[in-house]
Amino acid sequence: MTTEKGSSASLGRPCILIIVVAGVERFAFKGVASNMVNYLTGVVGMSTAAAAQSVSAWVGITSMLPLVSAVLADSYWDRYSTVTASSLLYVAGLAGLASWAMLHKWLPWATLFLPLYLISIGQGAYNPSLQAFGADQLDIGDEDEDGGGGGTAEEKGKVKSAFFQWWYFGICCGSLLGNTTMSYVQDTVGWGIGFAVPCAAMALSVAAFLCCTPLYKKISQPRSADRPCSESILRALKSLLASVSAGKIRLSSRHDGQDDGDGKNNASELE
Repeated sequence: MTTEKGSSASLGRPCILIIVVAGVERFAFKGVASNMVNYLTGVVGMSTAAAAQSVSAWVGITSMLPLVSAVLADSYWDRYSTVTASSLLYVAGLAGLASWAMLHKWLPWATLFLPLYLISIGQGAYNPSLQAFGADQLDIGDEDEDGGGGGTAEEKGKVKSAFFQWWYFGICCGSLLGNTTMSYVQDTVGWGIGFAVPCAAMALSVAAFLCCTPLYKKISQPRSADRPCSESILRALKSLLASVSAGKIRLSSRHDGQDDGDGKNNASELE
């Protein structure tokens, strides 16, 4: 009982706020992305194949951009600065998309991709940096020191588990609301309002995040002079190569086992 109370109490206001902010971000992104193919076909006039290809490329680039933002956050900026800068780009992209939806009759259709990829840049740096920044707010002390402020290793593990469970619950709720409610609003009320609501929600969440800046615990990150960018990239490549090598070893051992089994079966059949 004491451990459970301590674990739940360690999720203070900064952690709870960041979990809510993450859920709002998922609501905003899914509210835009879930119905984008219908928007490109129904309003912009693209074919279904071209619209699906454009949305797939947009989502794919958005998913790959955290690889770039991780180097930026770890080697040049800290996590708070990365979250702040990327959130402003994110809101600017959502505002540009809502404005384009209201003024699309007077704008070239190609300009639509400017706010879309501005959203990609913002989301690619915002989402992973926000999660790491939220983990920094956990009151578990320094793991390298014995008897840190967070108690025993078991209690620290429960605090981390509680944070990431609630984090996952928050982003799932945001994604569900974005996929369901915003698709209905966009199809029935209009695309301008349908894109303006995610923009307003994201802007309010960013404002709440920035207003609570004095509550945050900021962990200083090593600068590029102390930890070069090339070192981070090399470390990531070594991890990737090690994972690929381990996968090949497991596959080869599996095939060897299958070959041995086939040989035994053939020998028994000959007998």
